Amino acid sequence: MSDDGDAFEESEDDGVRDFDRLSDILFRHVSTFADEEGVADEMLVRLLLRLSLSVRMMTYAMSVAKPSGGGLRLDLDRFRRDADDLIRGMKKDADQFIARAKETIAAAEQGDDET
Repeated sequence: MSDDGDAFEESEDDGVRDFDRLSDILFRHVSTFADEEGVADEMLVRLLLRLSLSVRMMTYAMSVAKPSGGGLRLDLDRFRRDADDLIRGMKKDADQFIARAKETIAAAEQGDDET
C-alpha cells in the first residue's frame, strides 16, 4: 500500500516541474518578442505587469456569477498579496540569484573572448 504523503509530494514535484517548464517557455517567447520589437527591459517589466493585471481582471470577470467593482478590488488585493509573497521569496534568494547571474555573465564573457 502506498503512503498518501509520498503520492502528494510526487504530485507537488510534478506541479513545480511543470510550472518551471512553462515559465522557461514563456520567458523565451517574451524575450523573442522584446528583441523583435526593441523593447527595453524596464518597459518590458511594466508591460508584463500590466498584462498580468489584465489577465487577473478578466479571469475575475469571467469566473464569478455577478462581477462587481468591489469584488474586483478585493480580487486585486488578493493578487497583490500573492505578488508580495513572491517578491519576499525572491528577496530571500537574492544572494544566490546574484551569484548564479555572475557565473552566467562570466561564462558568457569567456565564450565571447574565445570567438
